[in-house]
Amino acid sequence: MDSFQNFTRPPEDTRSLPDKNCWPWHIFVPTAIAVYLSLVQVLRFRAIRAVERKYAAYVDDPYKLDYRQAAEIMRLYQLYDTPFLFYFGTQWALVKSYGMSSGTPLLVRTRQLCDPARVGRRAEDTALLLIELLVGDIDSERGRRAMARLNWIHGLYAKHIVDSDYVHTLGLFVLEPARWIDRYDWRPLTRLEKVAYFVYWRELARRMGFGDLVPETLEDLVEWQEQYEAEHMHYIPENHMVAAATVDLFMRTIPSFLRGFVGALFLSFIDEKPVRDALGFPDPSWWATALTTGFFRLRGFALRHFFLPRMAPIDPVARPGEDGRFYRKPRWVGFEPWYVPDTWYNRVVLWLTSGGKISPGGKYQGKGYVPEELGPVELERMGRKEVLREAEAMKKFMIKNETIGVGCPFAFAR
Repeated sequence: MDSFQNFTRPPEDTRSLPDKNCWPWHIFVPTAIAVYLSLVQVLRFRAIRAVERKYAAYVDDPYKLDYRQAAEIMRLYQLYDTPFLFYFGTQWALVKSYGMSSGTPLLVRTRQLCDPARVGRRAEDTALLLIELLVGDIDSERGRRAMARLNWIHGLYAKHIVDSDYVHTLGLFVLEPARWIDRYDWRPLTRLEKVAYFVYWRELARRMGFGDLVPETLEDLVEWQEQYEAEHMHYIPENHMVAAATVDLFMRTIPSFLRGFVGALFLSFIDEKPVRDALGFPDPSWWATALTTGFFRLRGFALRHFFLPRMAPIDPVARPGEDGRFYRKPRWVGFEPWYVPDTWYNRVVLWLTSGGKISPGGKYQGKGYVPEELGPVELERMGRKEVLREAEAMKKFMIKNETIGVGCPFAFAR
């Protein structure tokens, strides 16, 4: 009888029983989140700790670094940890330089930053020269050619450029990116990183011929910069002309109904009143300052606590083609797609990123570039022999480890 009842008893409904091999969601989800956030904390500082271990002997006195060691250190935050605010700060260093009354009259006379037909090309070529010198290898052939080209262009205007303006511009490039990163990114720069960047720029100044004018330490540079700006940063109409042309360049791809809003945000980025006054800009609206400050602080907090570090460093350096020229990737275009190959892929990328307003090829010369042709379009075919000759001389001095006297920006003018 019992066996008959066991046989006829309906089977148990196993759907209501928990699976012993499966975690309930209310345990699995919090555990996964905790593991992920812990992983973020472990990996976020791994790269900078590795750099500090490698250069532990220089932490107490980073000024002992040579420029090659400095390049390795600074590229951690340039390309891996904080690239967005590094390049953002570098852009604003250029904007701030337009507040110096000694420099903007030349820019107005040459129309390089006032003519809408020229300003985009000038901005892209400036970016390419900086990438070649800051991200590329300055001891390589293309790096020497880029340096020689920069020196040649400066040599054309040697009589009109005040020596101390070179030092001031160097100071902006050294100090401004660090200021933005320290205030808003997910971590501030270490003293090792800041001094390394200064050491590297001091080497660039040496190759440009004004290294003896640069203060000995980063702290001295800060003090020198403050005194120089107090004396020379004041309003003249040329300052505003150049700055306004730069604002228009940023606004090109902005829809007309958003330009007032974006213009207010632009003013809030210039967060130092003496700079705004020197550029002839009004004070920003309180809401624009609150919005931009809140955005940057929220971004830094989110990166610090919720995002894993990037898997690989960014790579903005142009790639060599089979013809020996260098070609840009569309994602690194700032304003105009000069030197971007005219392919369907690049057309789609630029169409999407510019709202359908720009595409490669045509007047933008999708044929690539060589460093000895960068600069104002009317100078594109000029100075090639002189630039290549100086680049070769730089190579000889580099091998001998001597002072690169031929790198003086006035060398071509003599």
